Amino acid sequence: MRKMSSVVLISMLFLVPSAPAGQEAKPKQPAPRHRVLNLSLFYPVSMNRSKLDTANLSLSLLYGHLGSVRGLDLSLGAAALEGSLEGIQLAGLIAAAGESMKGGQAAGLICAAGDRGEGVQWAGLGSVAGEEFTGLQIAGLFAVAGERLKGGQVSGLFSVAGQAAKGFQVSGLFSVAGEDLDGIQVSGLFNVAGENSRALQVAGLMNVTGETCRGLQAGLFNVAGRLTGVQIGLVNVADEIEGIPIGLVNLTRKEDRRVQMAAWAGSVSLLNTGVKIWAKRFYSILYAGVINLPQSIEACLAYGFQYGYAFPLRASGGGGSKKRIDVDAGYLYLDNSTLFRHLKGTPDRHVISARGALAIELSPRVSLVAGVGLGYRIDYGASSADGSLSPLAFAGVELF
Repeated sequence: MRKMSSVVLISMLFLVPSAPAGQEAKPKQPAPRHRVLNLSLFYPVSMNRSKLDTANLSLSLLYGHLGSVRGLDLSLGAAALEGSLEGIQLAGLIAAAGESMKGGQAAGLICAAGDRGEGVQWAGLGSVAGEEFTGLQIAGLFAVAGERLKGGQVSGLFSVAGQAAKGFQVSGLFSVAGEDLDGIQVSGLFNVAGENSRALQVAGLMNVTGETCRGLQAGLFNVAGRLTGVQIGLVNVADEIEGIPIGLVNLTRKEDRRVQMAAWAGSVSLLNTGVKIWAKRFYSILYAGVINLPQSIEACLAYGFQYGYAFPLRASGGGGSKKRIDVDAGYLYLDNSTLFRHLKGTPDRHVISARGALAIELSPRVSLVAGVGLGYRIDYGASSADGSLSPLAFAGVELF
């Protein structure tokens, strides 16, 4: 029996696995522990021996690294958390929470929440949330929410929400919502909503909505896939127009777009010619004219624009020429001195007008137009209150 026991013991010793040659067993990681107060010089020169330790108050001189903080995390250099922050994190350089942040972060360079952020981020360079951010991000250069933004972003260069943005984005250069935008975008250069926007987009250069724009775009250039809101700019582009484009040039898809040559005689500038650009029933006219009739100046160059809308009239009996009523407003500059020799007592003049006209389509390529209106005339350099109101009339032809 004793011999049998010895055999069994020797067999078990051979069956026990041994560490491979040349490989030492890894030291056992200390279990995470919680401290009310944690002090750190430069991790791992700190009270915590594990990056998973937690604390209520963390004070670091150069670099502190914990698992999570529920309270205050303060560092003159960098403050980093593997997990979550519930409270306030203040750092001279970098404040980072690897998973989530609920409260506030402020840093001289970067504030970061790895997954979700809820509260306020304020950074000298950039504020970042890896996925979703709810609250306010403020940064000197950039503010980024990797997926969804619910709140606001204010930055010196650019603000970005990778997917949807619900709130406001204000940036020095550009603001971007990768998918839907519901709120406000204001930027120095351009704004982008990758899909739909129900928002106000204001930019110094361009606004873009990839699909449907249900709000207001105001910029030099505005672009939307489908417009059900309002565009105000120098050039407006929409593949499908169900809203209102207000601009010098409004462009839409081929079947709703038409460009005509227009020529007419008028009671302000005698002879005029220009281009009439249609976007469905909206139109804009860019034109130039000569001979200033009210001031009897032949050496005059006039240039202006009109913006209006056409109301089609039903043909009686279903036959006859097509007719419509054109209603527009515009501005005309009578240049009496800049391009020509100045004549004493005849300064340049501004004319703001409102007109109505009857258009008769003789053929698909030729229309006759005649109308009347009112013009408010203001001499160059005079107060707008010193202007005078006078009637105007015009008649002409539109081709192609």
